[in-house]
Amino acid sequence: EIPLLMTFDGEWGLNMRLKEIPAFPRNRVLGSIQDNELLYEYGKEVARQFREIGVHVNFAPVADVDNNPLNPVINTRSFGGDPRNVAEKVVAYSRGLEKGGVLSVSKHFPGHGDTNVDSHKALPILNFTRARLDSIEMYPFRQAVQAGLGGVMVGHLEVPALSKKPASLSSDIIGILKNEIGFKGMVFTDALEMKGVSNNQNVCAQALMAGNDMVLAPRNLKRELDAVLVAVKNGQLTEESITERCRKVLTFKYVLGLHDRKPIQMSGLENRLKRPETKDLLGRLEKASVTVVGNEGGILPMAVDLKNT
Repeated sequence: EIPLLMTFDGEWGLNMRLKEIPAFPRNRVLGSIQDNELLYEYGKEVARQFREIGVHVNFAPVADVDNNPLNPVINTRSFGGDPRNVAEKVVAYSRGLEKGGVLSVSKHFPGHGDTNVDSHKALPILNFTRARLDSIEMYPFRQAVQAGLGGVMVGHLEVPALSKKPASLSSDIIGILKNEIGFKGMVFTDALEMKGVSNNQNVCAQALMAGNDMVLAPRNLKRELDAVLVAVKNGQLTEESITERCRKVLTFKYVLGLHDRKPIQMSGLENRLKRPETKDLLGRLEKASVTVVGNEGGILPMAVDLKNT
């Protein structure tokens, strides 16, 4: 009676998961573009493609500031190493997505950029002061919230300056997002099957108690659901808090148009996903991202002595 909310992890569009779809550049390339209106246009086009196949939520963009060359998992998924530029790109792209009717989800709060561990495999540690976290890691998320964007994903990250628990299971860290920064939208966990938190018992119940609205990809759904019901029965989770999250999800379903769901038009779908306008936008993004290398010392152009090479 109430349709499912369809989500998609498409950081560089449908091509991240589906073959033979136009491939947009990674964020690192897009971070070089000076015209943020192009990022907004790109977000709208990604949203159009998502809606063509019935998707309502994109787990993107990556709002992490990539300032660690040893980071094994973020790297080119980030718009770059300048917090302000990252924030501008996050806001422009996300506004385009949401203008096109797809919920943006900035990730991975409070920031996965300066780590040398992949949270799919273990729990990264961010040993930074609160002042440093505010000025770099959390800066793009703060700007996204101020822009009124709708979704944030909390990462599996240990941040001793903020909490003794992993961020995705920490009421202190999610409290910073909701109470200090003022985020009123949908809070998602990162996938709970990831090894950064998967060894925690009753991880879904813990995530809900911490303040997340939606929990993603637990390993054993029946076991986790039973644990949530036990937590409600024991008073660790109140029925009111569950009802509040359900109402939020229903509100977002309504805003995203699920109250007036239309069937996917299969005929001509491939042509609609590969429009000439899409190819044109792809070309403009690539052209706008071309970056001239600084010529400090005047070494360019290099003089090559062909006789002695």
